[in-house]
Amino acid sequence: MIAVLKAADRVVAALCKAGAVACMLGLFVLLALAIVLRLSPLFSIQGYDEIVELLFIWLVMLTSLALWREGMLYRVVLFEDLMPAAARRVVEIFINLAMLAFALVLLIYGIDFVRLAGETTPYLRLDKGWWYGAIPGCAALMAVYSVVWLLRVMRGQALESSATLVG
Repeated sequence: MIAVLKAADRVVAALCKAGAVACMLGLFVLLALAIVLRLSPLFSIQGYDEIVELLFIWLVMLTSLALWREGMLYRVVLFEDLMPAAARRVVEIFINLAMLAFALVLLIYGIDFVRLAGETTPYLRLDKGWWYGAIPGCAALMAVYSVVWLLRVMRGQALESSATLVG
């Protein structure tokens, strides 16, 4: 079972990194093309705004998930290092509970957002659920990682030792 969880964690990490790089590369190419086309308007990019919006939302959510997975999104190590071990553990538990609450709120409202969007893009004629699906999808994984980090802190396991799902 642990081997399966570790493999799933590696897949999530790889998909986050590859997806974020692909989104960033796509945004870079679109921006470069837009600049070139302003200088010499040979053709126009149809659905430019729709594609940029899709790439941007997935970039933000995937990079947030990657940082969340590693436990590095909301950390100020300077303050942690100044605290005694007992106080640090209490603060880490509080932070992880707050992160879990945020992930669950994001998940609940993200699902509602996707469900109620009911919008189709003007040019590509695609359901905006593909755009907004990044929110509940990544939030669900954020909640899973929050629970794992919370359990690790409560057990007293060192968080710095590993950024994997099961340690």
